[in-house]
Amino acid sequence: MAAVSFPMRRSSDLISWRLAVIFTLGVLALAASPAVATVVLAGCVAASLIGPVQAVQALMVATLVVYGNPAIIKPAPVEGVLLRLVLLAAIVRLVPTIRGSDLRLVWPVWLFSIAEAFSSIQESQAVLISLMKVAELFCGVTAVLVAYNHVRPAQLAGLHRWLMTLGLTVIGLSGLTLLRPAIGLGGDGGLQGLLNQPQALGIFMAPFAAWAVTGVLLMKRRATRLELWIALLVGALIILSKARTAGFGAGAGVLVVMISRMLGRRRQGQAKLGRPILITGLACGALAVLAVTTGQVSKVVTDFAYKGSAGRAQNLDQAFYESRGGGAISEWNDFLQKPLLGNGFGVYPDGQFPAGVTYFDGLPISAPIEKGFLPTAILQEGGALGGGLLTLVIALLCRRAWRNTDLRWRALFVACLAINAGECVFMSPGGIGMFDWLLLGLAMFSYRTNPAAVTLQPLPQDTLADSAGPGGPIAPDPRFTEPPFLHPSL
Repeated sequence: MAAVSFPMRRSSDLISWRLAVIFTLGVLALAASPAVATVVLAGCVAASLIGPVQAVQALMVATLVVYGNPAIIKPAPVEGVLLRLVLLAAIVRLVPTIRGSDLRLVWPVWLFSIAEAFSSIQESQAVLISLMKVAELFCGVTAVLVAYNHVRPAQLAGLHRWLMTLGLTVIGLSGLTLLRPAIGLGGDGGLQGLLNQPQALGIFMAPFAAWAVTGVLLMKRRATRLELWIALLVGALIILSKARTAGFGAGAGVLVVMISRMLGRRRQGQAKLGRPILITGLACGALAVLAVTTGQVSKVVTDFAYKGSAGRAQNLDQAFYESRGGGAISEWNDFLQKPLLGNGFGVYPDGQFPAGVTYFDGLPISAPIEKGFLPTAILQEGGALGGGLLTLVIALLCRRAWRNTDLRWRALFVACLAINAGECVFMSPGGIGMFDWLLLGLAMFSYRTNPAAVTLQPLPQDTLADSAGPGGPIAPDPRFTEPPFLHPSL
């Protein structure tokens, strides 16, 4: 197949100010009445039936609405049910169109889901809830990956713009809630903004921070002043959220990609290594000047590291143990008790749920648990079998994400994985983990809009229609000619 090329997009093209205004007006409407949230969620159900682009958009909007700050976004009476109907509608729309390239993409997730269902039947103290969560994982990840795989490259560029605009609008409006601390601040005095807790906002912001910082440090023609301001804004808001997991995730995304850049050769659009060294040096110098002149830098760092609990925790080790370390040790000990199959997917070993279980018509639809460190969490739940298969899933996802030579998307991908060191959302696409999977999918398929990456990794024949000629334009695929839902070209 002839190499397919696409026009280079400027960073400013990734933001639509018109869409940002529409999203802002939407938030204002959601603040007016719970009926608005019900209408929006019902609209998301309908949109998921239209096509793959609309399914991705609907899943993101619905998750933001359901996990929104109730002091701002008035919750709908049956929002949990409607959120799952959005996912079900996406599955109903996409599954009949599954083809060979989709199966090559999702088979590791299916294998992992089957293994977790088997181990849960054998070991779980709450089998029905474990199977419900396995089904959510199976359906959620399948819907996201198949939807992205069915989006044509021309549509994908617009979907990038739509998602980036939505994400940055949510982050920007969250920053404005600082004007009303009673609404904008959550637990430990951290910024929660438009979402229902600081951890949720942190999970949402970390990938965008990694994307922007990497653009400033490591990309040449793609770095703009807008990216610099985005990096500064999101970085500041992460500190104000006191979400250490978000800080770790964003930092890990940038660091891993920087190391990979140092070990590999420079590709098209990537900056020379002197650039990150110079910018990092200037940033450290500016921080040193602030530390000397104001004396506030150490206070801010300490407050962030201790999450505002410096008076209660004697050192960082104690703060870590109280936050995530104690849970990770407990999960490891539970794994040692049942090392092969674990204790059941998505449950505690005793089958209890301190936060309660939500039922609809006799069926469980939500049973929140809090587990921080993904490696020990999966070993506790799925044993060595689940841990090994999840490692396979992540490795194959990484392989696809690394096709793109635009380092911003690699950093975003790594950040989505790294936040699971503190907030284990990777296995919960039925909740705020949907943010994680939608951004993971965006990073994984971003190579299709990068000319160099597409030349190296051509799309499967069943993804593109025949070209009009060698190097010619791609003919529209009638399978995916859909009406718009907040169309990304706006």
